[in-house]
Amino acid sequence: MYCVKCGVKLQPGVESCPLCHTPVWNPEGKTEEKRYPASLPERTREADLSGAVAFTILSAVAILVTLTVCFKLYGALAWGGYVILGIALFYVLAVLPRWFRHPRGEVFVPVDHAAAAAYVLYICLKTGGHWFLSFAFPVIACSALLSTAMVCLLKYVRGGRLFIFGGFLMLCGGFTVLVEFFEHLSFHTAMFRWSLYSFTGFFGAGLFLLIVGMIPSLRSSMEKRFFF
Repeated sequence: MYCVKCGVKLQPGVESCPLCHTPVWNPEGKTEEKRYPASLPERTREADLSGAVAFTILSAVAILVTLTVCFKLYGALAWGGYVILGIALFYVLAVLPRWFRHPRGEVFVPVDHAAAAAYVLYICLKTGGHWFLSFAFPVIACSALLSTAMVCLLKYVRGGRLFIFGGFLMLCGGFTVLVEFFEHLSFHTAMFRWSLYSFTGFFGAGLFLLIVGMIPSLRSSMEKRFFF
């Protein structure tokens, strides 16, 4: 086989001429297409179940050890409640979805927030605080509503990802102001000490995504770059 431009004899398998760098043209051969996997390999069901079983056993052992140590040393649960509920919270967040073949985000997001609320409530009661209903509960409830809405929109709405993410970021900015408002009511702190900074950042980023979504060329570039 020879180069079609300068006539140099070419070695088998080369893609361009070493002298003039002209691409090799072989009318009798067929160019092999490089094949790439269509997607990353999915987690196997066996791996999920094995991980769930292993974490369940470890969690049970950790809880048993905590109970043994606390009652052996103090004759009461003492600090063990924080550890046990912390393990339970981790289990709900990271292990519980592994028991399901197709965990539904719109179900597990509220469940995760409910588990976090229960843990925070225990801390509030254990420390004698009075801030759960006025601060922790409304903050966690608003976070659950916002997160669940985001998950549902991404799952059930076709297209418009930039608008969804943009609106979500803008709502996150408003959420930070709401958090500081509940903080002000519960702990009598001054308003707008930090929330305006976060609100400006989130709102600006969300507004940018909305503007990009309205301009076809920018929208196409953004969707290709970040796989929206």
